[in-house]
Amino acid sequence: MNRRKVIVAGLGAVVAEVVASAWHPVPVYIGCLASAAVLLVAAVIAGWRRNGQPPAAFLVDEHDRSFRTPVHANGLLLCLASLQLIGFLLALTQETWLGLVGGLFFGGILAGTWRAYWRGAGLTLRPSGIEAGKAAGALMIPWEALAPEPPGRGENWGQLKLAYARPELVAATGWTLARDEVVFEGANPDFVAKAIATYADEPDRRHAIGTLAELKRLQEDQAARPPGILEMGEPAPTRTTVRRLIVALVLLAVSIPVAAAAGQGWLRLLVSPLGWFGGHQFYLAVTGWRAARRAQRGAAESPCEAAPRPVGGHDVSTADYVDL
Repeated sequence: MNRRKVIVAGLGAVVAEVVASAWHPVPVYIGCLASAAVLLVAAVIAGWRRNGQPPAAFLVDEHDRSFRTPVHANGLLLCLASLQLIGFLLALTQETWLGLVGGLFFGGILAGTWRAYWRGAGLTLRPSGIEAGKAAGALMIPWEALAPEPPGRGENWGQLKLAYARPELVAATGWTLARDEVVFEGANPDFVAKAIATYADEPDRRHAIGTLAELKRLQEDQAARPPGILEMGEPAPTRTTVRRLIVALVLLAVSIPVAAAAGQGWLRLLVSPLGWFGGHQFYLAVTGWRAARRAQRGAAESPCEAAPRPVGGHDVSTADYVDL
């Protein structure tokens, strides 16, 4: 399935809904909000299912001679949900001009992160270096630019902090703020970090990138996951949890009183997305904290966690990943 065709179709549906709102506004309001809610729930479920226990594996492209981290459907679903929310706000313009302001605001946010939705964020490893797709641009990182040491873990589960020996060799396209940070999904972060450190430190192995034999060789030293741990969310450090709680409390403290005082007017419809986003941040804070606690307990209760286990031959099938 081509994610770009799906996004274009979703954009066309939003345009049709905005046009139809001139004659039937209420059904369009209900349809846009209901669609956004369903798509959001589907995105959360897809993220849980795909990133809960990501395998130590890459997608192998022997024609392009590259390893790629999978791109999943949850980002696409979030894009479609955002489009429906923007359609609702634009349809609301006939009630109040603030609907146009809200639509342009959220549309600007969506445009600022267009690459993550249009192409997907992730890593591509080639014999020449790494292509790191980000929200609004990409990094081209030659292996010679990296220091021969393992990347550090970022704030979230799918983030790595790179160590550069020659940062001047890194090229960027689009808008990229943190050039030492790369993001991905659907692959074990420890496995990805180990692969990057291996190719930065061992130039003789780079020519084998993009082959099944090299993937199996990378997998041989991958440590086993502690048994009995089901990660329903991404483990988050304390700083991230506190930040999410502060954002959630501020948004809820603003949106709930305003919505209650506004009654059934347009102002209530305008602040409702802020309340939803605040609730979502609170949910992420709780699930990230619980996942971190489970990971800590698993590490304490599994003395053999660091013992290596051969996992070569792990098969990445189309049933596990949908490359959207």
